[in-house]
Amino acid sequence: MKLSDYVVSFIAKLGVKHIFMLSGGGAMHLVDSVGRNRNIKYICTLHEQAAAIAAEAYSRLTNNLGVVIVTSGPGGTNTITGVIGAWLDSIPMLIISGQVKTETTIIRNPGARQLGDQEINIVDIVRPITKYAVMVIDKNKIKYHLQKAIYLSKSGRPGPAWIDIPLNVQSAYINESNLEEYDYSDEAVGLNSKTDIVISLLKKSERPVIIAGNGIR
Repeated sequence: MKLSDYVVSFIAKLGVKHIFMLSGGGAMHLVDSVGRNRNIKYICTLHEQAAAIAAEAYSRLTNNLGVVIVTSGPGGTNTITGVIGAWLDSIPMLIISGQVKTETTIIRNPGARQLGDQEINIVDIVRPITKYAVMVIDKNKIKYHLQKAIYLSKSGRPGPAWIDIPLNVQSAYINESNLEEYDYSDEAVGLNSKTDIVISLLKKSERPVIIAGNGIR
């Protein structure tokens, strides 16, 4: 199975019905996979910022994950305003960006500012405004990164997560039985003790008032 097909199928199985995107060469395999998947619809915008803001609104309205697919370089940087909005307002969102081939990234060539066409180290740029940001290097860790990104995006205080996928990884063929899985226990929040405290306080209260915010949805 082609890795890009797996990514789109994985998202569709989450109940996500729409992906917001602007196509580009750096994400060509992801875009092709979206177009061929019958279980998900794509909405193309005229600017990546609009795609990110639309995905944020989609998440608010559906109470599900908003998903964005953009190309490398400016495709990624143009989404940042929408990503910041999701970060500040605690909106679960997944941004998947295309990237140049791994052999032409600055990760493999330390000291260079840019090597591949339209390349930028988007992961380091967005790390402060996401709950998880990673470039996929090993094709067999795609399931791990998807599971971790989505889990962190939707758990605790929600927020955006970012997965950057180089072209040669997008186009790679994978065997699902070889894919590494994410161990959710690694991120156990440990809410039991906090829940006990809240219950104890409620029992002792004479006129308890609960101010319920968006986080209870």
